[in-house]
Formats: sequence, structure tokens, C-alpha cells
Amino acid sequence: MSTARFGRYWHLLSRFAAASVVATAVSQVVFLVSYSLGSPPTASTVLAWLAGAIPNFVLNRRTWGGGGRSALRGEILRFGAISVGTALLAALATHGAEILATSQFPDNRPAQIAIVWGAFAGTYVVMFAVKFVLIDRLVFTGHRQQRRAR
Repeated sequence: MSTARFGRYWHLLSRFAAASVVATAVSQVVFLVSYSLGSPPTASTVLAWLAGAIPNFVLNRRTWGGGGRSALRGEILRFGAISVGTALLAALATHGAEILATSQFPDNRPAQIAIVWGAFAGTYVVMFAVKFVLIDRLVFTGHRQQRRAR
């Protein structure tokens, strides 16, 4: 990999990480508040996903440069598919974690919250690298097309 190409990916990765931190912070707060107030883990996951997906898309579109107005619909659909897939994995993980947590700590709500929240956060940590590659290769492809046109 050339130095210029490596530098480009390092730039994208650092900006992707910053966007992910913002989206994750929003999602984590919404998840913790919602689940702590008694929402089921799947509902809390969906609320958290909605709260984080919008700033995540906007910030990542700025990072990659998007393909302009004409490409917006396709970018939203492809980003949405990746984002929904991640949310579904998180919903499965939190549901399973809640079953485990309530059976192991039936009278300890703080422990249950910690375990279920750990499953939620862990899903997004694991998906970080996968999402970076998918977003770069499948969602915001306009930057590669612009380079080829030059």
C-alpha cells in the first residue's frame, strides 16, 4: 500500500472513529436511560440505534465526502442496511444477556443493567472495524469514482 493511500485510510479511520464516538455516546446514554427505566432490552436497543444512527450517517457522509445529492438515496439505503444489521445483532446480544443476567442475578438490577449494557456496547465495539470496511467499500463510493474520473 502506498504512503498516500495509507495516509488517506488513516485520515478516514480517524474521522470514522470520531463520528463513532459521537454516535456511540448518544446511543449509550439513550440505551442506559431507557433500559434503566424499565424498557425491554430490544426496545432500548432500537431507541439507542435511532438516536445514534442519524448523527453517525451525517458525520460519516462528511468524512467520505458523499456522492452528492443524486447519490444520497442509495447512500442512505446502504448505510441503513449496515446500521440495521448492527442493531439487530445488538438486539440479539442484549436479549440473550438479559436472560443470562436475570437468571444469575434475579434480585440485583444494577448487575443486570451492567451485563445487558456490556452486551450492547460490546456489539458495537466488535462491529467497528466491520462497519468501517463496509462503509468505505459499499456506502460512500463517490470518492473513488471522482478519483477515477480525474
